[in-house]
Amino acid sequence: MPNNAIANKMPKARQHGGQRTAEGTNRGAMGNILRDVASQKGIIIFCVVIISVAKVVLAVAPRIAGNITDYLSSSVGTGNFDMNHVVSWCLLLLVMYLVGYGVDIVVNRSMVKVGETLVLNLRNRAQKKLNRMKLNYIDTHPTGDILSRVTNDMVTMASSVESTVSSILGQLILLVGLVAAMLITDWRLALIYIAVIPLGFGIMMFIMKKTNRLFLQQNNTVGELNALVSDTYSNHMLMKSYGCEKKKLEDFAKSNKRFYDSYVQSRFLSGFVIPMNTIVNNVAYLILCIVGGIMLLKNKLTIGEFQAFIFYGNMVSSPMSTLSTSMNNIQNGLTAAGRVYEFLAEEEDVPDQAVKELTVSKVKGEVEFKNVVFGYTPDKVLMHDVSFHARPGMTMAIVGPSGAGKTTLINLLLRFYEIDGGRIFLDATDIKDITRDNLRSSFGMVLQDTWIFDGTIADNIRYGKPDATMEEIRAVAKQVQCDSFIEKMSEGYETYVSEENASLSSGEKQLLAIARTMLADPKILILDEATSQVDTKTEFLIARAMDKLMENRTCFMIAHRLFTIKNADAILYMEEGDIKEVGSHSDLMKLNGKYASMYRQAASEDTVA
Repeated sequence: MPNNAIANKMPKARQHGGQRTAEGTNRGAMGNILRDVASQKGIIIFCVVIISVAKVVLAVAPRIAGNITDYLSSSVGTGNFDMNHVVSWCLLLLVMYLVGYGVDIVVNRSMVKVGETLVLNLRNRAQKKLNRMKLNYIDTHPTGDILSRVTNDMVTMASSVESTVSSILGQLILLVGLVAAMLITDWRLALIYIAVIPLGFGIMMFIMKKTNRLFLQQNNTVGELNALVSDTYSNHMLMKSYGCEKKKLEDFAKSNKRFYDSYVQSRFLSGFVIPMNTIVNNVAYLILCIVGGIMLLKNKLTIGEFQAFIFYGNMVSSPMSTLSTSMNNIQNGLTAAGRVYEFLAEEEDVPDQAVKELTVSKVKGEVEFKNVVFGYTPDKVLMHDVSFHARPGMTMAIVGPSGAGKTTLINLLLRFYEIDGGRIFLDATDIKDITRDNLRSSFGMVLQDTWIFDGTIADNIRYGKPDATMEEIRAVAKQVQCDSFIEKMSEGYETYVSEENASLSSGEKQLLAIARTMLADPKILILDEATSQVDTKTEFLIARAMDKLMENRTCFMIAHRLFTIKNADAILYMEEGDIKEVGSHSDLMKLNGKYASMYRQAASEDTVA
């Protein structure tokens, strides 16, 4: 029964990975996005082509309007006036505007599909990534931050991609088209805007550089806030029992203030772009009106050409303002994309190179550690030379002080971490030669910290055997003595439960976990004080079921209450990552070493209690 619950017992460090430079992150994110949308290049090319045609048509439209004006002005007093000709030009102008602006609907719809398809694929990759991720990453990154990367950041990224072609590329093409049209109409007036447009872009790029760092800080802080909310919610009762509300509020207020500061600063600086560009465009427009008016009076410009330039002056301000707003969206999207791709680029577990496939039903349960060396970091070795041999059907208890390496030993056996030296065997087969899924399917676990999934009672028990029938589920529940409280629930086995469901006591959750393991019928059991959360009466009721569960199975018991392991076939006493003493309870008591000292101390504390 594959599960990483043992590894998840390790405390998680609440810290982020190394900081990145915003510029480097954005460049890398842009390259990754271009690579991932390449599969939709047909749609993108189609959008680029039609948006290019549409914006060129819009750039030509003012000149057509100017021609109509020139035709009407030249016809005044001559009597040479053809209304059909004017109507034809007006209809052409109407069609041009319909095409120019109507195409945006098609492009927006198509780019939404591109953006959402990209995010759909990235979410699938993120889910697969989590399954392949080294537990070291999970252990050192807050859950809320990881969730933020695969939810909030991806939504921001999709919004950015969706607006790129229509808002950025479309407006750039329109701007280039307007400049070209102005040059064709009158190059002297066109020079006015050719001079001010680079100034507007310069202002925009300068402010973007200043806000880039703030957008990165903003997205990181959202991850911190999600982590705080997640921790507070999932540990709500514990937080209240220790009176930590004030501390949590202070931590949240600090992160919230950082988000507020970065958000306000980024929006404040971004807000300068549109007003500054508006001022620049209005100055250019004023100069255009003055110079154009003088040229018109001197007959160096027709009324239609002057009118066209008035239209061009108004139209230029629109793409500049749109680009200013959209660039902030793009910038924020690239920052979010950088966080997403950083997560997707994290180191994964070593790929399986299995050469042997175990038949689970034929697994005997023989386990051997041979000269195993391991450290969570290369510079800090925890296990130096761990060796032991568990025969099939043997019950082996693992004891020792906190931090001794008990849980680590199980993590290595299940290949949650890879060893640095030595070998681990299951039925004389090196576990490196077995796929992780195949290896873990031979194990069942009942932990001190129970876990309940969102679903029905039956679903939770069936998790150990997905194809189990209701008859099998009921039989196991009766065997574990949990059918009595299940039948009393509102909908029996179809009652919906979750980890936060207050209707289940800790003892009842533990009984469901035990039933789940029994249904899976594993060949090797890992028990972490499996009955520690159950009251004395319930513990007695399930003792016989547990004895039956352990029959003819290899069992590893991580023991905290030493009196529960007196009958174990062998006891491993661990300290500082290594095995210090091995033997039965009676053998270790005769040895009068560290285990005997720990046992006497525990017995003394129980007597006093």
